[in-house]
Amino acid sequence: MDLQRLQTFRTVATLMNFNQAAEVLHYSQSTVSAQIKTLENEIGILLFKRIGKSISLTEAGSKMLVYADKLLAIKEEAVAEVTGRNMASGLLTIRMPQTVATHYLPPVLCEYQPRFPGMRLDITSCAMHSLEKELRIGTVDLAFLFADSIGAKNLQSELLRIEPLAIVTHPSHPLAARKSADFQDLEGQVLLLPKSDCGYRMVFEQALVTERVTPATVIEMNSIEAIKQTIKAGIGVTIIPEIAIRVDVEKGEMARVCWADDLETGVLMIHYKDKWRSPAVEAFMDAMRRLSRSLVSIPAVGG
Repeated sequence: MDLQRLQTFRTVATLMNFNQAAEVLHYSQSTVSAQIKTLENEIGILLFKRIGKSISLTEAGSKMLVYADKLLAIKEEAVAEVTGRNMASGLLTIRMPQTVATHYLPPVLCEYQPRFPGMRLDITSCAMHSLEKELRIGTVDLAFLFADSIGAKNLQSELLRIEPLAIVTHPSHPLAARKSADFQDLEGQVLLLPKSDCGYRMVFEQALVTERVTPATVIEMNSIEAIKQTIKAGIGVTIIPEIAIRVDVEKGEMARVCWADDLETGVLMIHYKDKWRSPAVEAFMDAMRRLSRSLVSIPAVGG
């Protein structure tokens, strides 16, 4: 696959305009169109929908853009490495839970970004079902999960730390006044649960089944902040990393339920086993290790 055509494709996909892409690339508009057509013929599928003078990416085009970004970043990295010009540029694609991104990432970037000012970072939540494939083919460089272990044999995980979990609700909820609560007290409750990348959710739901607890309903959300705001509005109960609700509990906007047993989850750093990692990836991993060692465990609030 020709890298020049991939560069043209990425430019068109970014600008969504053939003429503007031609100006940026210093090509004629016909050359840009011909390169896109050649690329589409090569892979056997349309990458753009053309409606009049407007264009948009097809589903295949959206997928291709991810690979184009990665392949072009690898090219830049390879040139820098073999020529000895340590430009510290390229693309670093990371998957991590929202809570890790919110509470771990800012101090890590304060250390990392000055060392690698030219690196582009793409940081999004995990999709566990596709993680092994993404790490294997290189569209994802590194991943983080809330889990105690990961079963995929080709993935290597490193436990960074143990993160306490909390059952939380609105301060006016009856559970907030209980001196001790357990799974049976969740019978008939509205449960708010994160939608992805949380191994602790699976363990929590398995415990509900084992204890034969039937909630009134389960509301799934793909945003931790949305779950917190719903709790603050007086709806439901959730399980969440303590680090995410410490300030809210201290302000009295949320209440930590005094749970009968300790709840916790591991924070895993995951990469593909025996696969070469660039200095930029290794540096990010080291920064996460240092931060994890420096974090002080959050004391229990109200329990």
